[in-house]
Order: sequence, then structure tokens, then C-alpha cells
Amino acid sequence: MVPVKRLEGKVVLVTGSGRGFGRSVAVAYAVEGARVVTASRTRSELMETERMIRERGGEAITIPTDLSNVYAVHRLVEKVKNECGRLDVLFNNAATSPWKTIDDMTVEDWDRTIAVNLRAPFLLSQGFLGTMKEQGGGSIVNVTSGSASKGFVAELAYCPSKYGIEGLTQCLSLELRNSNIAVNTLGVAAPPGKTLKPTELTQAEADGMPEEVRAKYAEVDSMVDAFIEAWAFVALQDGGGVTGQRLNTRRLAEELREQGWDAVVKKYRGKLTKAVYEPYEFPRSVRYQTRDGGWKELVFK
Repeated sequence: MVPVKRLEGKVVLVTGSGRGFGRSVAVAYAVEGARVVTASRTRSELMETERMIRERGGEAITIPTDLSNVYAVHRLVEKVKNECGRLDVLFNNAATSPWKTIDDMTVEDWDRTIAVNLRAPFLLSQGFLGTMKEQGGGSIVNVTSGSASKGFVAELAYCPSKYGIEGLTQCLSLELRNSNIAVNTLGVAAPPGKTLKPTELTQAEADGMPEEVRAKYAEVDSMVDAFIEAWAFVALQDGGGVTGQRLNTRRLAEELREQGWDAVVKKYRGKLTKAVYEPYEFPRSVRYQTRDGGWKELVFK
């Protein structure tokens, strides 16, 4: 696909862009012509993202930030404002999970998960609100997951944070529409036959996994090729377009390919999303992820 530079002249902040889904999104936005600000805790991973962006002719600003720290988040906002003068797209992707059950979960685990996954998106949205209003609009994208629709073992803090991000999105989509700011959630995805690297697995740890495991992880270029259209779509929405929607990366990419941009806007414009709670069968057993990227099984009596 030859990019058409739909984000030329725009500034995009992608949190959690040192690896995984966020890195692919950051590269895609740079390919589309945006000036991309990357933020996460690990400088070395961010520098690799910056290298990938510059290798493809894009522009990146790297700002290592601990998003669990309120003051660090405020500093990030001020640095973006000072260096870029504006922000057109806020892509709240950063997330963490201790992958612990209640027997092992600590209050520090809980607080950090909620701080990164839910409080940081709120603080960043609030911090850039004035800038987006002054420039006439913008787009806020909050990354969601299947953990926002049902519970999972060992996601004791992660699930509540993702349920919360859906509520935050719905509230903001109402409050910010008249300011021409779109607010949507977007679910992660990988190309068919591939999977995303587990959230807590660092890039160095992922590189050290056995070859048969590494081969399953989606590479950045394959992610960009598969989903650049979908990611450009959510970035370019405003209050008069699609807002208050819970979108899925793969499904959105398919809809855009099959129906076209205008038809997809028409399908979702003027609508909000509400949760629908319904009972489903209690499973006989569940497999759940561990912090090291492995799996355990819980069998119910």
C-alpha cells in the first residue's frame, strides 16, 4: 500500500509505543505523514521505535514517561505542547497487568494498573483538551480489549480498567462533541495467523523466546500493511464524524475495505455505544496468562 499522507501536518501522541501494538500504530501514523510523539517507560524500546519511524522517512519525538506517575504525565503534556504547539490525535494505548490472582495481588499492583490503564488516559485527555479546543477539534482513541466485556482469571485489575475505559469514552464523547472532538475505543488485533506479544513481555524478553514462539508474533510491517487504513480512519474522526463507538481494528479494516470510508462513517455517525449485559454459560475450565507469557489452567468443580 502506498500511503497518501492523510496525517500530513498533524501531531499524534501514542502512549505505550515502545513495543507491541503501540509501536505498530506509531509507525503507521508516521508513514501517513504525522509528526509522532512516542511515550512509554523504557527509553531503549522507544529509541527502537524512533529508528523504525525515521527509517521509513517519518518524524518522531521520543519522551520516556512513567504513566503511573501523575507529575510525569503532566510533564509529558507540557513537553508536547512546548515542542509541537498542538495535538491532533491522542492515542491512549499504554496498558499494564500484573497477571496475578487475588491471592497474590497487592494494592500496589492494583493502583499501578488503574493508574496506567485508566487514570493516564483521563489525565492526558484533560491535559490536551484546551489545545484541541483552540485548534478546532481532534480525536481521542482509547485502546480497549475483550477484557472490557467479561471477566478473566488473573486480570483482577486489568478487566476493571478496561471496563472503565469504555465508560470514560462514552462520557467524553458526550462532553466533547460540541468541541468537535471525537472519542472512541479501539480493540487490538493481529493479522490472520499471527498474535500480539503478551502485554508485559518486554521486547528483549520476546526476542529471547524460542523461535517457534517468536514466529507467532506479528511483525511491525505486517501490522502496518494490514491495519493502516483503520488506524488512519479513527485518527481523522472529529465530533461531526464517528464518536462514542467501540471499534475493533480487524473488523474496521474489513469494513473499510469492503464498504469504503464514506459508508463506514455513515454507519457509525450519530450513534453511541452502551454495554449490554447478558448471562453466558459458566465454563468447565479456563486458561489464563501468566506474567512470563505462559499459561495456566483453572478447572471448576
